[in-house]
Formats: sequence, C-alpha cells, structure tokens
Amino acid sequence: MIILLTTPEHQYTLRSIAEGQFGVPVPDIRSLTYDQVLAASTLPRATYVFADLERLSTSRLRRAAGLYRKLRDLGVRCLNDPARAMSRVELLTNLSEKTGNPIEVNRADMRPRPSRFPVFLRLEDEHEMPSDALYYSQGELDEALAAQRRDGVPLRGLLVLEKVDATYNDTLWAKWGSWRIGDRIVVEHIAVEDRWMVKYGRHDCLTEDIVSDEFDAVSTNRFEPLLKPAFETAGIEYGRADHAATPDGAVVFEINTNPFLGNYVPDPWLKRRDTQMLARQRWSEAMQAIDTPC
Repeated sequence: MIILLTTPEHQYTLRSIAEGQFGVPVPDIRSLTYDQVLAASTLPRATYVFADLERLSTSRLRRAAGLYRKLRDLGVRCLNDPARAMSRVELLTNLSEKTGNPIEVNRADMRPRPSRFPVFLRLEDEHEMPSDALYYSQGELDEALAAQRRDGVPLRGLLVLEKVDATYNDTLWAKWGSWRIGDRIVVEHIAVEDRWMVKYGRHDCLTEDIVSDEFDAVSTNRFEPLLKPAFETAGIEYGRADHAATPDGAVVFEINTNPFLGNYVPDPWLKRRDTQMLARQRWSEAMQAIDTPC
C-alpha cells in the first residue's frame, strides 16, 4: 500500500486512480489528510508520501516533519522529508546558485529590488495560473505592489519572479512536465502555447513535429540528467517538475509535490496515445518500486 498525505482541499489529485480511470493498472494507492494521520492512534504499514508540502501552514509542516521521523524510526518507508523538501523560494534560490537556473525570485513583502526585468507576480503556495501581467521597471513593480495593498490584498506569500522565455520555435512557447518517484525520473508530457506563460497547453498548437518530439523525450527519458540534480537539491523524492529549454539553457520553474493525475482520455493524435500510455505505465512501475506490502 502507498498512502499519499495531502491537505483536505487537494485530495482530488488521485481521483483518477480511486475511480479506476488512470488507464493502466496501479498499486494500492490511497489518499489521507495530514489531520487524519496526525490524529490516528494506529496507522497501516505502507509507504507514506508526504505531499502538498507547499500548502501546509508552518505549524502543520513542523508536525508533519515530526511524523515523518516517527515513521522512519519505525522502519516505515517515507518520501519527501518535510524538514528538507524545498518550497518555491528556497528551491529557485538554490538552483540559481548551484546550477545557474535563470530565475530570480523575491518576496513581495520584503521590499523587492530585482536585478533583472520584466517580472511577474504569483503566490508561493499555489499552482494555479498566475496573472501574466509584466512589470518592466522598479517603478512599475512598486506601483503594482502598492495597488495590491490599496485593494486589500496582503503581500505575504506573494512572490516576484523573473520572466523567462521558454521558446519552442519562432511562434510557440513550451513547458515540459517530468516526475521523480523514488529513484526514478519519468518524463511525462509537453505543453505548448502561443504565449509566454504556458500552463495547460493548447491542443490546436500541436504539430506532427512536436508530437514526435514529445514521444522521443518520453521514450528516451531525455531530461533525466537535468532533473536528477534538481530533485536532489530540492530534497524531493515524489513530485513533478515544470521545466523547459531556453536559448540560455535549461530552466526548472517549480516542483509540485501533489500534482494532479488526470483520467486517461485517448488523445486525438494517435502518436500521443502511445506517449500517454508509455508515461503512465512508467509512472505506475515507479510507484510499484516504492510500494510496501501490507
């Protein structure tokens, strides 16, 4: 059994597995909230994945770290040490220093003075689509942050991030998604759009060349050499990285410790169906490798 620990509002990420809609057989994977586990007097023997760490309050994160050590000391397999796993600010800062990852990050409530522009704003603990508004100077940024407070929006938890152009070709931008599960890297998919901020990808932007490139990246696990050091730096053993190739080199945008696993829906592109099934089969095999017999 594998137990994924999440916040109450984000247990939906495993819905496709709970409803048998993932498309390939998977181990026994269940979702529990941190509150449920912290209040329990007994727990089943399983592999415990500490997910959703970026959404935990400080007090809950500390309690989760204590639980991790109690389980580990009992010989229970655990992934994602809450005391080591880096959230967005710490991760981007360390990747910038250690690998030259080209994203500067500042906290909005710390009088940010970015050294490079343009920049944009996003919340530290969320993975939803941020605003694509760009600020090209210190004056524009200062005014934007002042406007947030005038509108009654707190700056705590808001980040100022450097814009990085992850161009795929002359007209498209791209972002890749790749997992780490235990010791394995699983390249999953590409998302392409006709604007700089790529989130979900647009199906009408795909071409035969892009679909073939995606299959090649997934089948060869192309980004494993890039991502293993990034996940190691992050202290994250279960999660999905958003990353891309830029004219200045590779970039890691974030690592989500509780990514959404959608239902298997056959893609209109026949080649992409092969890619989907290959990525999902490898994901399942990686989960099997971390599984603990009941």
